[in-house]
Amino acid sequence: MQSSKQQGGFTLIELIIVIVILGILGILAVTAAPKFLDIQGDARASVVKGMEGAMQSASDIIHAKSLLDGTNASAAATLALKNGDNVQTDFGYALHDWDLAWINMLDANIEELTSGACTSEFCVDESQDIGADLTADGFTTLPTQSNVALIVYPNGTTNAGACYAYYIHNEAATAEGEEPTIGSITTGC
Repeated sequence: MQSSKQQGGFTLIELIIVIVILGILGILAVTAAPKFLDIQGDARASVVKGMEGAMQSASDIIHAKSLLDGTNASAAATLALKNGDNVQTDFGYALHDWDLAWINMLDANIEELTSGACTSEFCVDESQDIGADLTADGFTTLPTQSNVALIVYPNGTTNAGACYAYYIHNEAATAEGEEPTIGSITTGC
């Protein structure tokens, strides 16, 4: 009868396998970690895309109401909403003015701010120069409608960062039919 001898430690092969596995896990952690560390930026970009959708929907609803009311041929009309609020329009589209239109169109905690970091859920700036400010943030083709944009940007960003939804409408148009440009820039989120 042979006696069985118990092993008292790890063999060299077992140690090498463990070291290789730990090395592979370390490499995966180094390459995958940056992707997972930008979760806050991805969340802000999603919030901005959501705001873009809300702005598009609000604009479409106001335009449809203007068509139904027959105010789409007027350069200066007021649409009364069911809740008693008013929206100022220009040839059927909302003005890019926060106080005269958008404050009553968007249902969110939005603060009007022209400088500094946004501390509310969202902040709005209606004075962005699309020729200078927005081109620097990534516009490749400037809209021809106007030279000023209304931008809405999320908490923790500034109006100078490339992280916002925008609304551009030519209020100097002389005829109905020039649709606004609505979109978002998320490269700085």
